Amino acid sequence: MKTRAQKETMCRELHEKFSRATVAIFTRFDGMTDEELKKLRRELRTAGGEFRVVKNTIARKAAEGTAIATAAAVFEGPVALAIGYADPVLPAKVMKTFTAKYEKLRIRAGVVEGRVCDPGQVAAIASLPSREVLLGQLVNRLNAPVAQLAQVLQALPASFARALSAVSASRASGGSSST
Repeated sequence: MKTRAQKETMCRELHEKFSRATVAIFTRFDGMTDEELKKLRRELRTAGGEFRVVKNTIARKAAEGTAIATAAAVFEGPVALAIGYADPVLPAKVMKTFTAKYEKLRIRAGVVEGRVCDPGQVAAIASLPSREVLLGQLVNRLNAPVAQLAQVLQALPASFARALSAVSASRASGGSSST
């Protein structure tokens, strides 16, 4: 049994994590083995997140004043949290993959950048490209008109030079046939 001081420390640490989180996915994990949970934790760590099993009372108290507080009703029964701190898509992808692989792991809800999501919405978020891919697509779209303009501007001198060459050639051929 944890002492009151330990619980308060745990609550403060969890509050700090909730404050930084861009995504929190609430799951049921009844019956998962320790080895399966270790794999999940490892995968989430590589995706910029973590998987925590916490007591509901501590989680509710830690969520106060954070975006996670909007989903306080989910803290019932055995709950574990997948928390992501950078790109919200990556932890959602990991959770979607693991829920497909392990039937005992079920997504109950999620909070993505302050908005509560049902399991279907979490799955939809998981199907999105990562933040880096989306930013790359945006840069390509913004860069396309500039690249096209550069090609047109580059083609103008070449077209002008060909036109001058054709005029010169026509004068040369026209001038030689008239003499």
